[in-house]
Amino acid sequence: MIVHATGSANFAAMQNYIGLLPVAWLAFGGLSGLIMGTFRQARKRLLGWSLIWAVGGFLSGVYLSWTYPHPSSSFFGMVWGGGLYSFLAAGISLISAIGISFLHDYLTRYTQGQGWESLPLSLLMASALAVLPASNHLLLSVVALETVSLGSYVLVALSWNNRFAPEASIKYLLLGALGFVLLLFGLSYLYGMSGTLYLHHLRALKWQAWQDSHLFTLAILLIGVGLLFKLSVFPFHWWAPDVYGGATPGATGFLVATGKLSATFLASQLLYAVEVPRSWLWGGAIIAGFSALYGNLSALMQPTLQRALAYSSVAHGGYILLGLLSGPEGRLQAWGYGVAYGLMSSIGFGLLALGAEPQEYKVLRGLGYQRSGYAIALAIALASLSGMPPFVGFFAKYAVFTSAFRAGYTLPTLIAIGAALIGYFYYWRPIAWMYQPGESSFQVRTALATGAVLLFLLGILPALLWGWMDYLYGLAGYFQPRP
Repeated sequence: MIVHATGSANFAAMQNYIGLLPVAWLAFGGLSGLIMGTFRQARKRLLGWSLIWAVGGFLSGVYLSWTYPHPSSSFFGMVWGGGLYSFLAAGISLISAIGISFLHDYLTRYTQGQGWESLPLSLLMASALAVLPASNHLLLSVVALETVSLGSYVLVALSWNNRFAPEASIKYLLLGALGFVLLLFGLSYLYGMSGTLYLHHLRALKWQAWQDSHLFTLAILLIGVGLLFKLSVFPFHWWAPDVYGGATPGATGFLVATGKLSATFLASQLLYAVEVPRSWLWGGAIIAGFSALYGNLSALMQPTLQRALAYSSVAHGGYILLGLLSGPEGRLQAWGYGVAYGLMSSIGFGLLALGAEPQEYKVLRGLGYQRSGYAIALAIALASLSGMPPFVGFFAKYAVFTSAFRAGYTLPTLIAIGAALIGYFYYWRPIAWMYQPGESSFQVRTALATGAVLLFLLGILPALLWGWMDYLYGLAGYFQPRP
């Protein structure tokens, strides 16, 4: 009987740790890829090697979310595994696989294979990003957040064939450090008030006793500014157009995806744990609406494709923020929007990586006739980003706006909807350029465009993302009322 009890305990402990398999898989793939890249001959196989680990992370995440739908904690309750968190790790792995494919294509065409370190680095960033939603400890969340950020600084300036990249990287490093300091300062005050770094302990506290305190106000203000900065939401967006608009074209989609997702996950966990006054949430919703409006209006006036999409990321940050502030259902929709936007931005920015540095709209002239497969894929990606049915972007926006209406944010939601309609103009402008008479000198690889099929598939079968996530989100306990 003692042996049987010990064996059962060991099996239960193994179940707790097996939920972290996608995270460990991605981390090991990244570390082994860095070692592999030190051998010159082995670098030729880094793309296949990195994709194997990224696809493996996706498959293991899907399997574990199906087999172990109820999440379990490990490492002294600091991190969750299985269920919802394995499902999110699968989505992150899929985004990393798409990002790695476009990044390798860019390196092959414009840098003669230099910058190979970016492929395993992307896996390490994906591993850290998968930890963020599963973290139950603020210290672990901060480490994961900055691991993603440090990798992003490198990817921005990956290729110096792009003359805008060095300036963009320096701006990102300095302003990113500023945003992180504000966030960390606010979290330190939060720890000083509560005496704990565990999220479930923070959720159990009676925050009404602190809400009249100047210390609580200062903590929430600093945390809010830091998160809005990371989310690139107006008026804390000023770094995003220069960074994303000047970054290495092949890496920009993955950069935007990881940046948005990391901020979304941390903000969602903090809003779940800490009870913020309703008036503060309303102020955030107004900021979200105007961020969507400002981002879309500014994108209309940009001369390059990449800079227009960089301003559009400010608008998408507003949509995500609107969902985050809309209660448990809204936070679920914000996570779904983050994953969908990660897929859309990785594919959209990747397909627009037409040169060593950001290009103007006119380079697309005639591509619709020369590369019809590429043109259709780019049209799908841009239509999805604009929120047109039946693509995944439409259902992402619909879910966020619906949850915001239910939460009572009528005016901010109407502003965001109007802003989304404005966005149709600049999202469809590149499509019009592709079908104008002319001949483009750029060569594109149509094989990479097949990823756009995923945006259509998730659009006609939204249950693959939202239905499954809704089920797992409930099992994770996020719909339970505050104690």
